Amino acid sequence: MESNELFLAKNERQSLSRSSRITNFIFGIILIISVLVVYHFHEIFWLMVGLFFIVYGLVGLEFFKTCYSVNLTRTMLEIVKSHRQDIRIDLSLVKYISLRNNELQVHYSDYVKTYDLQWLLSDDYHDLKAKLDEIVF
Repeated sequence: MESNELFLAKNERQSLSRSSRITNFIFGIILIISVLVVYHFHEIFWLMVGLFFIVYGLVGLEFFKTCYSVNLTRTMLEIVKSHRQDIRIDLSLVKYISLRNNELQVHYSDYVKTYDLQWLLSDDYHDLKAKLDEIVF
């Protein structure tokens, strides 16, 4: 007997963009230089903040892992991304669903909503596409 449910999950620490890494690094250097010139080591807190920004720019990863998941049942599609509001789609109200290039388009009777699923791996993408074709339409 085959299960009618599909659950996909992924946890990752995303990389900062190159411009964000450079900005953090330069901001840390400017902060340390300004503290050394103006305050002459009296403000150790601002030296530590500047050092933090330099290290954060060099490491180039976000502080916390982002948890993604997709839960597909016969009646409901749920997309969860940590630190964001959960997306619940009632499949009985949906006219058509298309999944192309890691972009989920949900067509209702009078509007279309698009959801970005760039975090899906290729195997997960194919599993989700097959299960959507089987369950929904």
